[in-house]
Amino acid sequence: MGDTDTPIRRLFVEMRRRHVFRTVALFIVSTWLVMQVADVVFPALDIPERAIRYVLIAALMIFPAVVVFGWFYDVGMDGIRRTAPAGPGDIATTQPLRRSDYVILTALAGVLILILYNAMGNVIEAPPQAQRPVSEGPPIVAVLPFVSKSLEGESEFFAMGVHDDLLTQLAHLQSIRVISRTSVLEYKNTTKNIREIGEALGADAILEGGVQSAGDKIRINAQLIDARTDEHLWAETYDRDLSPANIFDVQAEIARAITSALRTSLTEQDATFLSVIPTENMAAYRAYHQVINSRPGDAEFKDPTSAFQKIVTMDPGFTRAWAELVGSLSVSNFGGDDPELTERAELALQNIREIAPASADYLIAQAYYTYYVLRDYDRALLLISQAEEKIPSDARLAALKAWIYRRKGDFESMVESLRQARSMDPRSPGWTIMLTTALLVSHRYEDARSEVENSAFDNYQIASYGNLLRLREHGHFDRWAEAEAEVHYEFEDDADPRDMWGAHIANRNFAAAEVLLNDFPETEFNLSALDPFSNKMSAQAINYWFLGQGDKLTETLSQLRTIIDEAQNSDVDPNHYRSNLIWALIAAVEGDTEQTERFVRRWRRGAAEDLAELTNNRHLSCRALGMSGATRAAADCIRAGVEQPSFVMPFMEPFLPYYDGMRKHSEFVDMLAELNGMGNKP
Repeated sequence: MGDTDTPIRRLFVEMRRRHVFRTVALFIVSTWLVMQVADVVFPALDIPERAIRYVLIAALMIFPAVVVFGWFYDVGMDGIRRTAPAGPGDIATTQPLRRSDYVILTALAGVLILILYNAMGNVIEAPPQAQRPVSEGPPIVAVLPFVSKSLEGESEFFAMGVHDDLLTQLAHLQSIRVISRTSVLEYKNTTKNIREIGEALGADAILEGGVQSAGDKIRINAQLIDARTDEHLWAETYDRDLSPANIFDVQAEIARAITSALRTSLTEQDATFLSVIPTENMAAYRAYHQVINSRPGDAEFKDPTSAFQKIVTMDPGFTRAWAELVGSLSVSNFGGDDPELTERAELALQNIREIAPASADYLIAQAYYTYYVLRDYDRALLLISQAEEKIPSDARLAALKAWIYRRKGDFESMVESLRQARSMDPRSPGWTIMLTTALLVSHRYEDARSEVENSAFDNYQIASYGNLLRLREHGHFDRWAEAEAEVHYEFEDDADPRDMWGAHIANRNFAAAEVLLNDFPETEFNLSALDPFSNKMSAQAINYWFLGQGDKLTETLSQLRTIIDEAQNSDVDPNHYRSNLIWALIAAVEGDTEQTERFVRRWRRGAAEDLAELTNNRHLSCRALGMSGATRAAADCIRAGVEQPSFVMPFMEPFLPYYDGMRKHSEFVDMLAELNGMGNKP
């Protein structure tokens, strides 16, 4: 037998005799045509384009059977007939492969490569909107507001309730992360497509759903969609008898389905949580969601404490409502000065401990009470950290942690907590505003500028911060005031006249500032106000002092003294030490330097126990010292404000008119030289 006669060669010649290659070629061409048709038809039928890969997979699975079929049967113009066995002379075993054989093999290989290339293109090619990195860690899910599938009001109510509860369920899971409610509400009835929503929220998957209730029945449908490819990952419809237990059971099933579709696994903690039914009392379920979804003007919004108290009376085992009650009582009792509210909060805590001592609700309730009532910030921080282990996707916990860090004077950690909260609630401008504020207080001006310039929100406060940071670059108060006027005109409904008043004062346009006093909100004098100089009466005293209007100033100071005395003698306001800032202002405009310094020292001693107070109002104490003529004290105050977190901004504070009377004094000149050496120039 010759050297060219091999088993493989004989097999190839026999396959050619049996027309196997022709059968395979017909199959490959047919597969290619089917894929081309699918590429056009699938999108029209709302079938994801990536489903084309399943056509290829099916073809590859069938391919061996096609080869076997081609061996035994011949497919030709005259139909399909069984191939006759080879006779003794049918195969020339030493016949070399012909050029046509190589052409056939090359053509088949080319067609196969083309099919694979096109198929892989459908699988891996991503549209421009989807060219963003896959989120690190657990996949991120955004749950769009569920829609009502009927005209009945009950369906709308249950759609909101299912959406709220499902977000709560998913926020507890360790295996995924979920976008907060406030960020997804804007996409109710949206015309934006899934990819656009996913891009805006930074989500890997989007959950859509609807609710229809009729009598004692409820239908809930949901579908999970890949936010990058628009591929439907999972969908299901649930028909149940209408009861809280069934609604929570459906939500648990949806949560399990999401984790399965995203190829993650439920932890033991996840499984335990999903098995818990928060309440089986329909009246309590309804009342709870009425409070959660209340708006300004609603009775529940104005008095949530009473509303939550009614809910726990309906269902004493509803720990979620108990936790909200503790939070509402604690916020209303900051500092623990109301014994009745303190006792009620402690009784509510005891109830949660008896019902669910290991629950996240108990940890959250303790954190609220410890932070607001006991003001034990270290303990509150520990409780929040423990709660985050049980609810990793709750932006409220990150926010509360940020406030705790602020009270502790740790603004670096506060910034990181606010970033964490924003990552879970990316469509809420409040996080960017608070983050920018924290960066300004920390004197991280370049970081603050980056936040403002990269903000996706058209917002008054963010625009105003942008003007302030541009003042740092150009150093001209007139340009700052003009820019602020433009922002106030653009955001007329949201603009705060007190900000424009401050810009006029800085620009020494005291007459224009006086006109704005009429636009100040008529609020009750409150020593707990974040900025005690921003109330109308304090601003009047400052403005009249700059204008030299003695009669108006005397009348205003008399009213201020009366109101402060009444506030200090009441049991309403616990922050009596803050009144020292107002007394310092009164002494300053009266020219009593010694008394001004005395009241500032008293304020500092009180604020030493509250670093947030020291940070927020240090600049006000500096201004009072400047107005009183206490040069050395004012210069030292500005130095300390620049070195520590505060609103003493070196590019603005020492150049304000509060310090005009001391600009030629050596102590103040030296301080300015130090700041100029640090790159802070007017």
